[in-house]
Amino acid sequence: MPATTTASTATRAEAFEHAWDDFFAASRRARGRAAQDRSGGLTPAQYHLVAPLDGAAPLACGELALAAGVAAPTASRMLDALVRDGIVTREGSTADRRVVSVALTAKGRRLVRDKAKLISSKRRAVYASLTEDEREQAIVLLG
Repeated sequence: MPATTTASTATRAEAFEHAWDDFFAASRRARGRAAQDRSGGLTPAQYHLVAPLDGAAPLACGELALAAGVAAPTASRMLDALVRDGIVTREGSTADRRVVSVALTAKGRRLVRDKAKLISSKRRAVYASLTEDEREQAIVLLG
């Protein structure tokens, strides 16, 4: 491989690494801002934990933790606050005392659906701000 091609490849690899770092730094900043925004009634972490319950049968705490990508103790602590706020209920299993099922309350369903609409609205605004080429690239990259 010619030296110019190797140098070009190295430069492009460095540009990729910088773009990667910039993307994830922006993602962390956006998550931080979103966590402070309670206009949707739920934090993003709370929403991702309980969203699988909308329109579904109650799920075990461990299943919710797995779906949200958090540890079971973290999910349990989050659920404590959500139970206190009347967003979810917990019920022990009659078949297995180790299993605790979690369900949304009516208030919880409303909050999850409100948050889903808010998230969708924000995603549509980002989509609308992109050019057609950027939209195609985003679809490929996010896929």
